[in-house]
Amino acid sequence: MSDMKLIMENWSGFLKEDVNEPKTWGELAQNIMLAQATNKWPRIGKALAKFGVKAMTGKVKLAVDAIKGVEDILDWVPDEMQNKLEQGAEDATQWLADQTKARAGKIGAFIVDDVMGMDDSLTTNLPGFDKLNLEDEYENLVDKEKLRKWARSIMAYAQSANPDEPLPDLNQKLEKDLQSTLGAHPDVDSPDIRK
Repeated sequence: MSDMKLIMENWSGFLKEDVNEPKTWGELAQNIMLAQATNKWPRIGKALAKFGVKAMTGKVKLAVDAIKGVEDILDWVPDEMQNKLEQGAEDATQWLADQTKARAGKIGAFIVDDVMGMDDSLTTNLPGFDKLNLEDEYENLVDKEKLRKWARSIMAYAQSANPDEPLPDLNQKLEKDLQSTLGAHPDVDSPDIRK
């Protein structure tokens, strides 16, 4: 079997996990990493396009650029792979997509940190980002220290999240967590959880 045939077969499986519409931690990590990779190694955009993955533009790029430290998320890529990625090699692009998914938790942890405080206009219409974006209403209502403590627990959880696990809706999770731990809903209950 030729190398090209193997690549095509592997990529058809990858495309079933559509990075353009991420629903899991792994797909969101691929979304972020491939967007950053196409900035760093523009030629891989052509390799991705061959397999039906669109390079991110517009709002997605703005959101990715707004994430602190995103430029460092590709530091783990070995030099020999970087050289192949600079040339736009399809096998290196496949390798990057696979490795990115395996690192989903670490990427997810700092994405959660930044997305929660990010401008809503950058995130509300972006698949994946929209679920991780905490509504301004809650950010403004809930006591900052309680919110920080809760956010740290989410980031700690994201570190070890299974790449195939669905992305949580953080607004629903915050409501549920506050209700179960404090017996209070951030919208309607007493001020013990508020500023």
